[in-house]
Amino acid sequence: MGAGAGRLFITRRELLPGQFTPWVEDERRQLADVALRALQAYAQAALGSGGTELPAAVRSGRRLVQLAPLHESGHQVLMQALAREGNVAEALKVYADLQALLRDELGVSPSAATQHVFEGLLRE
Repeated sequence: MGAGAGRLFITRRELLPGQFTPWVEDERRQLADVALRALQAYAQAALGSGGTELPAAVRSGRRLVQLAPLHESGHQVLMQALAREGNVAEALKVYADLQALLRDELGVSPSAATQHVFEGLLRE
């Protein structure tokens, strides 16, 4: 993990632990949003770099899915990274899990972008 990734993962620490005032809660939400966007950018960069960075893309994709399970972008990165590592079966399972989650929680199907990633997996 590079130095930038180490700084990114420091965001897992809670801001002012034990404090629950409205302004602290607002700051925590804003920091969580920034951290999520930074993790998404890192995951995309690792995926785009390929090669030795694919494990970082997989880890980041898994973390994105864990932090924001209803955000399809994390699932997309994870599916693509797993497939590029040669684990198409697990990538297909990520899609199936997302499809079930969206159906059960929101009554919707995956977006066109996610379906496009899925179709690419089927061609592998």
